[in-house]
Amino acid sequence: MTSVIAMLDPRAARYRVECLKLGKTYPPDVAALREVSLAAAAGELVFITGPSGAGKSTLLKLIGRRELPDQGVVMLDGRDPARCKGAELQALRRRIGVAYQDFKLLPRLSAAANVALALEVAYRPGDFIRRRVGELLTRLELTGKEQRPAADLSLGEQQRLAIARAAANHPDLLLADEPTGNLDAAAGRLVLELFRELAAGGTTIIAATHDEKLYGGGEHRILHLDAGILTEDPHVRAA
Repeated sequence: MTSVIAMLDPRAARYRVECLKLGKTYPPDVAALREVSLAAAAGELVFITGPSGAGKSTLLKLIGRRELPDQGVVMLDGRDPARCKGAELQALRRRIGVAYQDFKLLPRLSAAANVALALEVAYRPGDFIRRRVGELLTRLELTGKEQRPAADLSLGEQQRLAIARAAANHPDLLLADEPTGNLDAAAGRLVLELFRELAAGGTTIIAATHDEKLYGGGEHRILHLDAGILTEDPHVRAA
């Protein structure tokens, strides 16, 4: 299928994520998104900013196919997830890591087990799982908390654990909803460093955030969403 962004600009490079004129309305008549178009390249780090209720979480849900748009299309590596079924859809989902705003950890499992589970369902070998879990928990300063149930961790620790789980499989796409909402400045820097490392390895990262300390410096793109309208993305030329 032809890239929707390429249809707008035939000179455009191949993008990992492409959204064209997305619209989403919730009952009775709340317009969460209004003709939102954006494109993110492989290995690009993109921050979506904006006030509460602007539509940031909705946009991530549509990109990750947790919800479907009322209008418009989302393409992932040139494919429309809405047309994928069965094994093809499951394979596509395994390439996406999601750090949810409400974490969605398994509260009775240990910190290590929460991260390991994401690797086990992807059929990673045991040695790789142990190494990757240890590496991520160390990077996010959760050393010593490996065997504690997720429910016993502080909110900041749970948030870092959710990010570790989302990053575990070196996903092609990582979606993060307010990834530093419960973190202090030092912990936020750990998250940003991990994001930059993942992006350098080819992971496309789209993060919705209020945290100016997270997006306020460095080489990454910042887009603003307000009342469902996204500030023009320079990667997309108007039709």
